[in-house]
Amino acid sequence: MLDKQRLRAVQHESNVCADIEGFDFDNYTQQDIDEVRRYWLQYGVLRFKKTSMTDAQQVAFSRHFGEFVIHPKQLQEGGHPTHKEILVISNVMTDGKPSGAMGNSEATWHTDTWFYERPPAGAILRAVAVPPSGGDTYFLSSYHAYETLPEALKKAVDGRQIFFQNVYDKTGKLRLGKSAPKTRDFREWSGMVHPLVRLHGETGRKALYLGGTAEGAWIVGMPLDESESLLAELWEHTTSTSEVFVQQWDVGDIMMWDNRCTMHRRDGFDPNSIRIMHRTTTSGERPV
Repeated sequence: MLDKQRLRAVQHESNVCADIEGFDFDNYTQQDIDEVRRYWLQYGVLRFKKTSMTDAQQVAFSRHFGEFVIHPKQLQEGGHPTHKEILVISNVMTDGKPSGAMGNSEATWHTDTWFYERPPAGAILRAVAVPPSGGDTYFLSSYHAYETLPEALKKAVDGRQIFFQNVYDKTGKLRLGKSAPKTRDFREWSGMVHPLVRLHGETGRKALYLGGTAEGAWIVGMPLDESESLLAELWEHTTSTSEVFVQQWDVGDIMMWDNRCTMHRRDGFDPNSIRIMHRTTTSGERPV
């Protein structure tokens, strides 16, 4: 029987995250995993503070939450030398080449790999080395984004679909395996169509689904200028919320988020300091 005095969730005042206390990564049961899953679905974001988790333990723990997804950057600079399931996020240079993905730049608000047919359900990110300042990670709830929409905006988005081009990434670089398009109209490029309001596959709750950028996104069937205007309004509404959890990292911290109902971003940091994170990603359903 689960000892609830040993394992508990302490909700953060932002209402976006809960700290999980009492979980032992060296010795846990299926009941413990079930309780973590329940909290994960309830809060959207979980934090485990200052753990001593190893790479092997991270892979084993992540496996309880779904099949692994290989992140696009794992096929480029972010591969792990011995655990193919792990994406290495690092600004360390080795022999003049990046030893991990993302460097030290800022990452703006996004949902992970929104341009996939089946975006991942979740991610588990562990701090291996952290800078003295910067590199903080911010989380918000896209449930909250939808639920707090004015009624007029709810009517405008319900039942709508959104197209995301998948040719260029947010930095303007061609994605792996893609060729430069022959037309300037991104609506004719390769891409993915998802509902603008998605139903969570496990909770059944509605969440606003904006992907990762308003640029290269189109609300299907709308004139482009009307789509751009509505998307700008939705992005402003979503990201101006005061209900944001800010993770200031310590070595060993683990953040576990539900990609179906949250968005996140990252601050940049001094390139002369070192930040190394190990991430695992689990598969999700096609948004409906």
